[in-house]
Amino acid sequence: MPVLRMKPSANMTALLPCSTCQAIVPDRRKLTNDPTITSLETPFAREDFYPTFPCVALSAKAGCSLCALMWRRLTSIPREAAESISNGDKNLVWVSYEQRLGQLTATWDQKVKIRASFDILPLATVLPTGSIRHVDTSTAQSAPQHGVAVISVSISWQPLAGALRLVNGEIWKGDKCDFSAFDSIDLHAPQPEKRRNLPSSVTLSDENVSRIQCWIDNCLHNHPDCSEARTAPSSWTPRRLLKIDRDQGITIWLIESSESRLEGETRFAALSHVWGDTSVSAPLRLLSSNFSRLKNGIKESELPGNFADAARVCVRLGIRYLWIDSLCIIQDSRDDWREQSALMHLVYSHALITIVATSATSCHDGFLERNLDLMPMAEVAYSLPREDERFTSNNPCYMILYDYDNPLDIWRMHAINGSKWNTRAWTMQERSLSTRLVHFCRNKMFFECRGCLESEENEPVQESDTINSTLWPRSPDTSYEELLRRWELFVDEYMLRSLTVSTDRLPAIQSVAEEMAAATGQIYVHSAGMWQSNLEHELLWCVVFGEAKRPDVWRAPSWSWAAVEGPISLWQRDFRNSQQSRPGTLLHFLSLHSFQVLEIAQDIHGAGSINPGFLKVRSLTKTFRRLSKHHGSGGGGIFFPYDLIPDGSCDHIDPESETKVFAYGRLDIEQSADSGGVPTPSEMFLYLHVNNDRRNTGLILQAQRHTQPQDSQVWKRIGVATLFMDRSDKPILESAFGYADTPQEVILI
Repeated sequence: MPVLRMKPSANMTALLPCSTCQAIVPDRRKLTNDPTITSLETPFAREDFYPTFPCVALSAKAGCSLCALMWRRLTSIPREAAESISNGDKNLVWVSYEQRLGQLTATWDQKVKIRASFDILPLATVLPTGSIRHVDTSTAQSAPQHGVAVISVSISWQPLAGALRLVNGEIWKGDKCDFSAFDSIDLHAPQPEKRRNLPSSVTLSDENVSRIQCWIDNCLHNHPDCSEARTAPSSWTPRRLLKIDRDQGITIWLIESSESRLEGETRFAALSHVWGDTSVSAPLRLLSSNFSRLKNGIKESELPGNFADAARVCVRLGIRYLWIDSLCIIQDSRDDWREQSALMHLVYSHALITIVATSATSCHDGFLERNLDLMPMAEVAYSLPREDERFTSNNPCYMILYDYDNPLDIWRMHAINGSKWNTRAWTMQERSLSTRLVHFCRNKMFFECRGCLESEENEPVQESDTINSTLWPRSPDTSYEELLRRWELFVDEYMLRSLTVSTDRLPAIQSVAEEMAAATGQIYVHSAGMWQSNLEHELLWCVVFGEAKRPDVWRAPSWSWAAVEGPISLWQRDFRNSQQSRPGTLLHFLSLHSFQVLEIAQDIHGAGSINPGFLKVRSLTKTFRRLSKHHGSGGGGIFFPYDLIPDGSCDHIDPESETKVFAYGRLDIEQSADSGGVPTPSEMFLYLHVNNDRRNTGLILQAQRHTQPQDSQVWKRIGVATLFMDRSDKPILESAFGYADTPQEVILI
């Protein structure tokens, strides 16, 4: 059995070993040459009582720092309780609300078995193609790491009696917690690319600054997709920049690029951050009234935390210029804001780096402070049996375990993807368009570009890390079809993100569209957030889950996905092939009449104009006056809960509702119960056929009242519909359309 000892640590007071924890050792010699193995089991096993775990608590009080770390998480206790243990408070018993012991069956004896394992990742190299080459663990060169790195320790506990059923009917099989682990074998690996790093207690330490510079240099010289700037010359600079002066402390000066003699090659950094609640404390902003003052210089003490920290990063990296949105765009000038916000794709793509205040929740927080010295940890020495002479008791190893403030930070990307910064609509565009990003997370840095995703701790790369759909592709080999797919998926995620100003929904994605338009030459419909060449597909967007609502103010025509606030799906797969349909079928008849876009009026001034963003099309249509919600599952199922019932006679009778149905529908906005769950028709409804092969085949439109007698009839979108039995080619009503039906012109607003 391996011997386990605790090494002294300034953060811990109880450092004596316990005999049970001697089995928690990362013995990699058990591994086989299989890169799919992600767990290394240990013989550690301990019985205890849930939820107070008195045996672990007793061992912690006796001096086992690993048990103290473990007990703190097993009971989800606050830090004060952990300190009470170390101070010898024998009467401390604390049960978390989440455990809800009262819900467990009364007959349970509360006995659990605790086990421990190590989470590992295979050491790998990312090839220029983006694929991963794993290290061969069968060779002698792979020892002592054996082709893997230890990432964390997983402590799990399960009821000895087996799975339990809670009062609410749920099955409970126990739980687990994880601690970030650094094994000395990984910390002292001879090859730098395989060597793990302990996080620095100081964000801008010399070691970290050197690490950032190496990341940047490697990207500049080895990543062609990152250096490919297709949208403008490499010498492009923003209209305004902040010049950083550190002669007497840090001072930043607002400069106009056209008026200033920029020194040499103008390398600048851009800041991406969350403004925070501007109604409580707005960030420092460039306004028409303070323009001259900002040009005369701003002292470090006057800067919000994020701005001051960004300037400090630039100083340490030798970057003289910085771009910050609120200080480089005149915030109370609509013309300047509109002009400069449309150029953001150039700002972020031409910045040497984008400094990301990932950990900050407002502009005042700052992002360089760390609290590693306060973080609970254990430093554990161990040695392995003499089977391998490199690991004898004379050459002991050790591991360092950290208990992060947020347990989810154990996962590599959670510090970025789980941050508040990553929930904002504007920051999605900023991340997507940046060439290189340095993320300053809590206690950890990341570097992100199109060629790699590096971490301060240098965890092994994973397959998911090489597939980053957020960064917009720059390779000239990327096809228009691939960019369209990326756009549709981008919009799907974008609509889950929040905005402070509702009317920013289209402006906050405009720069991504500008980059795509510059690369493809395609026409972007600014008023709707769609591509003219792809309207037949994009018009069929739908609300996919949860509830959507209309924004408080108008921001897009009804046929645009931006007309709602909520989760939508723009991307859809084809489920039918109308080109191979049999003659005489509804699908074959539909294929004889293509959907045509006749006219698009791009109006960006809103609903105050006569026809805000109207769309004129020609296609097959069918009027109807009844839109009935299913009682029960219905023929359209959960996804299409409405029946579309035509005006004319039909020979199809829905067997459940006993009413005539030609299509199933899904509304964009569910109506209130007072209106029976269906919209109240102003005049009539219209089914507009758009596409034969997608899951959604057409739109549900509602007639709008004429403002003048001579006005043409206009329609407003209220939902989507299908003429087929969901994803099949079986029609709901074979005679829904026939040879007597011809395409009609329709105007949507």
